[in-house]
Amino acid sequence: MVPTGGGQVVIITGPPGSGKSLQAEKLGKKYKVPVVSLSRLVQDGAKNHEKVAGVAAAALASGEMLADDAAIQLLSARINQPDAGRGFILDGYPISEAQARYLDQFVVNNKLQTPKVVVLEASDQVTRARLLKRKRADDTPENIDRRLKDYHHEEAFLNSWYKSANTIRVDATLPPDQVFARTEEGLIELFRKKDFKGRAPQSN
Repeated sequence: MVPTGGGQVVIITGPPGSGKSLQAEKLGKKYKVPVVSLSRLVQDGAKNHEKVAGVAAAALASGEMLADDAAIQLLSARINQPDAGRGFILDGYPISEAQARYLDQFVVNNKLQTPKVVVLEASDQVTRARLLKRKRADDTPENIDRRLKDYHHEEAFLNSWYKSANTIRVDATLPPDQVFARTEEGLIELFRKKDFKGRAPQSN
């Protein structure tokens, strides 16, 4: 049993600077499934959704959360592509009930497995120190605080929507290779449990 590639959907979340994009890319590369990052979809113009991408880009530039309809259209355009048929890894989605309900329905319609959630954990103190150390222009104390607030909103929503039995938590302060190993082991264990196979997502 592998953690991705057999109809599995993995949601990876963590505070800014926790390395979630790195871990998502490592999983995607090893198991040959696409990593779907909402922020990257915006940056890439979301292919044939120029109008939506423009709205999304403006929202992100102003520091506002992306509206549900725009987020869903961006995601839909990507996960309906053939390479996502074997499963995919989500970065930055879902963060609201409307977004999660769309994903749940997509999973059911396409006979994919119930999404599993990976939470990369790091304290706000560690996160701030990491971001300030890398000295990027947008890593101001104000922006860091706003991004941490957005992350805690996202984490709280995921905790309320997805059952704890479908979630693993990994210490993101460990070296990246150890984080990946623990993430991989945790996902393998989740997907091995027969209780989760073929089960429809919960309806809240």
